[in-house]
Amino acid sequence: MTDPRGPDAGRQTMTERYGAPSASARRVRVAALLVFALVAMSWLGWAAWTHANPQVQAELTSYDVVSDHEVEVVIDVRRASGGAVECTVSAKATDFAVVGEDTVLIPAGDEGTVTQELTLRTDREATSVTVENCRPVS
Repeated sequence: MTDPRGPDAGRQTMTERYGAPSASARRVRVAALLVFALVAMSWLGWAAWTHANPQVQAELTSYDVVSDHEVEVVIDVRRASGGAVECTVSAKATDFAVVGEDTVLIPAGDEGTVTQELTLRTDREATSVTVENCRPVS
């Protein structure tokens, strides 16, 4: 036999059973979400700006393989302040193995671009040179 009140007579809606969230709780959740979004976007902007404008930038100007065990390298280092800077210079062979590496110290001086020439000793003939990890010296 069927219920004369209809098929949904004994059922309650979720709101009837558990109650609806209050309007103030909803406003608090929305405000917390907006604050979190604002903090996240601020951090993202700061991180992008910081990485787009580093304190030290280096560029490999030229290199010349003098012999099987020696490479002459010229790098340009741009620094925002006049502090000392360290850069790692690496030489690689045809099989991409590192055959020579040195940490170059550019002494404190005027801010701007500094050209540094160095001779890098290698284990065997180098075919490429890279400048990596330039950083201010504390």
